[in-house]
Amino acid sequence: MANYAYQPAKNERVARARVDGVNASYKDLCNVCSNVRGRRADKALQFLTEAADGERPVRYFNYNKRRGHLRELGGKKGGWPVKSAKIVRDLIANAMANAVSRNMGDCKIAHIQANKQDIFGRMSPKGRRIRQDLETAFVEVVLEELKAPPAPKNAKKDDKKAETKKAEEKKTETKKAEEKKTETKKAEEKKETKPELKPSEAKASVSSPIAAKKTEAKPVEEKKTEAPKREDKKVFEPAATAAPVRN
Repeated sequence: MANYAYQPAKNERVARARVDGVNASYKDLCNVCSNVRGRRADKALQFLTEAADGERPVRYFNYNKRRGHLRELGGKKGGWPVKSAKIVRDLIANAMANAVSRNMGDCKIAHIQANKQDIFGRMSPKGRRIRQDLETAFVEVVLEELKAPPAPKNAKKDDKKAETKKAEEKKTETKKAEEKKTETKKAEEKKETKPELKPSEAKASVSSPIAAKKTEAKPVEEKKTEAPKREDKKVFEPAATAAPVRN
């Protein structure tokens, strides 16, 4: 087994994959790997499938001396390495399958690397002294399981405070409910014990005690009804008789 350049920490779950003797340009492979390093495995796989289909370009960080500037990359140097994108895509898919077999969850690319491996000399036939070298490359990938974000400091204290607040709120709610129940019971008992009052008594009870004292102190004086005055009857006196006339 080939030695990987990446050594994981202790008790760290890792999925690996490697391919050797690749008949492709190691310069293209290096630039493809640099575009994917540190990404999530699923997003990197999507990016590489689009690059392998020729739908999106790949940015060249190194070995870009005579590369052109691409509009799709915002004027930065890049290219369309379809062959290298297919090789790296298949390698990442293999590493993801290894992660599934190890019962790993979502993964990210912790390490990816490509470089020159072997050089094979090729001479032209018929005794010509023309040599053409065949360069092979290798690619290796290491996937690491995504870790949950670390809990903030004093998180336990905050949780305890929240629990105490909730308990206090529950206690206050129960106290209020009990007080309401007692008030309703008292009101019902008062209604049952109160005797029914007549309307006249109810009015008297509604009136203030000061008015009641005044009514008790000053009894109501009965108005004297005067009899209608009678007109004196005219007395008809007889007319005075004339003196008798003497002859």
